[in-house]
Amino acid sequence: MLPGSSETADFINHPPARLKSRHPIWPMDTTGVTDDLWRDAWVSASVVNHGLVPDRAVRPSGFDLFRHPWTLLSRFQTGHGTCLASLHHWGMAQSDLCQCGQRQMMTHISDDRPRTKCDGGLEALHEADNDAVHWLQTTATKAFAK
Repeated sequence: MLPGSSETADFINHPPARLKSRHPIWPMDTTGVTDDLWRDAWVSASVVNHGLVPDRAVRPSGFDLFRHPWTLLSRFQTGHGTCLASLHHWGMAQSDLCQCGQRQMMTHISDDRPRTKCDGGLEALHEADNDAVHWLQTTATKAFAK
């Protein structure tokens, strides 16, 4: 979503409440200060890899990818994918250890594991250049195939 577009019109210019019994989803008047509020909240957030998204007005690299590689890219960026560490945490795997003996987290697959390592690691994935997209569609996809 880009500021000023029709997609964000309701967020910037709040529509009137339809019924008095309904509570608006926005607790305060944010007219004119939306970007400042978002930026302050984002800078103070303790979200994994929040530095990868410096400005919400700029579409991230890879935004035009098809759903599967975009979803996989997002999972690597947030560190929340179907790796063994997550599956073990959810009670869907007996162990969180990779075949190489280390704990299999998303960063392990992209940065550390010799068989699946992406050249440049997470930073290269965030750029979503041709090499990173190829890695997502081949190596990363095979890493999760059972």
